[in-house]
Amino acid sequence: MNKVPYMKKLNPKVKAISAIIGLIIIGTIIGYLISVFSLQIIIAELNKLPIQIDPSRIDKSINYYTGALICLAVEIVLLIGLFYIYIDSYRKTKSIFLIGLNMFILALFIRSIFSVISIQNIATTYIQVSPIVYRTFLTPGFNELNFIGYTFEIIALSIFFYLSME
Repeated sequence: MNKVPYMKKLNPKVKAISAIIGLIIIGTIIGYLISVFSLQIIIAELNKLPIQIDPSRIDKSINYYTGALICLAVEIVLLIGLFYIYIDSYRKTKSIFLIGLNMFILALFIRSIFSVISIQNIATTYIQVSPIVYRTFLTPGFNELNFIGYTFEIIALSIFFYLSME
């Protein structure tokens, strides 16, 4: 039987795009799972409040919170993928530049981890400290502008990942 040459090796562009899509899907799933489990703590704090909050505001806050955690998880997964690419490249080339690039990626990774932790802490602390203010403003630090920033970060990391795999 004749072997088809294009079956042996995947096109690098297709490989890069499929890796990016796969990492985004994995990050989305992980972010959603983190939000589901951490929302239980936030909802428990919300139920302790002496006041009744409009359910539409709660739903809006839950959507913002879940979206923020999904975006951060996607960023984290893309950074892990980039870190793996550059560690592998460093093993092959022993370039000092790649060490610096890995340190940069590691710093972004640590920032993203701290952002995930702080989002949950901000939400629960805000509920505990200011129940009266919380009735009027239910989403501390989560708004549409945050998602624009998250989107640009994800796009930039995806482009960086794509260029790194070529």
